[in-house]
Amino acid sequence: MNRMIRLGTAAAAVLLAHAPARAQQQGETAAFVVTIGTDTLAVEQFTRTRDRITGEVVSRSPTTVTRSYTAVLNPDASMQRLEVTTRRPGGPRPLTVSTLQFTADSVFSHVQRGDSAFDYRTGAPRAFPLMAYSHVFYEQAMIYARGLRADSVQLNGVTTGNPTSAPLAVRTIGADSMLLAAPAGPQRVATDARGRLLGLNGGRSTQKFLVTRVAAIDVDAFAAEFARRDAAHQGMGALSPRDSTLADFGGAHLAVDYGRPFKRGRVIFGDVVPWGEVWRTGANEATGFTTSRDLEIGGVAVPAGRYTLWTLPTPAGWKLIINRQTGQWGTEYDPAQDLARVDMQTRALDEPVEEFTILLEPQGQGGVLRLMWDEVEAFVPVVVK
Repeated sequence: MNRMIRLGTAAAAVLLAHAPARAQQQGETAAFVVTIGTDTLAVEQFTRTRDRITGEVVSRSPTTVTRSYTAVLNPDASMQRLEVTTRRPGGPRPLTVSTLQFTADSVFSHVQRGDSAFDYRTGAPRAFPLMAYSHVFYEQAMIYARGLRADSVQLNGVTTGNPTSAPLAVRTIGADSMLLAAPAGPQRVATDARGRLLGLNGGRSTQKFLVTRVAAIDVDAFAAEFARRDAAHQGMGALSPRDSTLADFGGAHLAVDYGRPFKRGRVIFGDVVPWGEVWRTGANEATGFTTSRDLEIGGVAVPAGRYTLWTLPTPAGWKLIINRQTGQWGTEYDPAQDLARVDMQTRALDEPVEEFTILLEPQGQGGVLRLMWDEVEAFVPVVVK
């Protein structure tokens, strides 16, 4: 593969056409391409034999890193041991080396980070690794679940380099599909009869990734190209960088703190953001809103204080939801904490907005709260009392 690497949704076809021949050990070699919209986010190449998995994943958000791994498997396809080395392409030494030992009810981890070492135990039966942008261990969990011949299997996911675990459920839908209930949310997976991952649709999860299985890829070429873009200040950066908008009008100080996802060639409303469902109005942590004085938003009284903002988009119109709970993740919406639901006006934009944007615009003795993304703007008047 040469410098004409394409980094979009056509990547799978390009990789299949240009992937070099590689020496094969006895076993199965395959690869995954992870995309979000028109951008390729990560690629992964692995070889699985009867008792182990070796491979490497290179990802580009927020900066390019590679993770090389070797996993030892038990006869029933569960995990026995995993070693992961994380480094920057061309870096003089690893960023971290993590070793995980899996037992019946726990995972024992040793993490070497620079000159520091950490050891900890995580109580987690039936555990499988959660490694950033890697999907081979999700596949291994599905192969394990298929072997149990149960409709639904409850597992645990253990984050490499972090003493945490999270529920990981695998449900068999049919001979060719499974549902993976991972920390990011539900993900529909096309599989073969063994449970091998053929394609994954994370559209209903918070990550929104699509994963495609291909025969082989040149991980080194991707790592070099991603690193070159980083060095040229053309890297991907954070998928949804945190930002804030501030305004002073009518003697009030207002602030909004929110995550800013990108369009990336996708249809946003009605697809990435489903119609008729409460949306976090941004990404990652819930969108925060602070006012130093009492307000009326869309005619509804809002006392001075801190809130979170949510929205309910529908084809017929939008509602702004002002919620009393603060500091939560953006999937933790509690309707019992609602202060008010306010009708918003909408209009079509002349040009699509690539990065989700919230504005507070002074107007008279008050102002306007505006939300803009893709081809839609939703707005509501704000009056200082």
